[in-house]
Amino acid sequence: MTPKAVDNTFVQYGVRKDDLALLEMLAQKHHVDFAWLQGLFRSLNTEKLKHEEIDDRTIERLMESALANLRSDGELKFYK
Repeated sequence: MTPKAVDNTFVQYGVRKDDLALLEMLAQKHHVDFAWLQGLFRSLNTEKLKHEEIDDRTIERLMESALANLRSDGELKFYK
């Protein structure tokens, strides 16, 4: 039996490589910055690794932080 290789994408983002490719395609289709989305997944995965389960407040904090980065870059001028 051949051991399965570690999916480095899953280790970094908490999402399998094939799923991340699908998310990239969807991000492009809906005009969402994929690098931003990857950063959000990385943040969520880091929190999950630290705490087993992520509560709603943590997710909200991470989302607000990610949105603040977009606002500061001028990409979400309409969002306040």
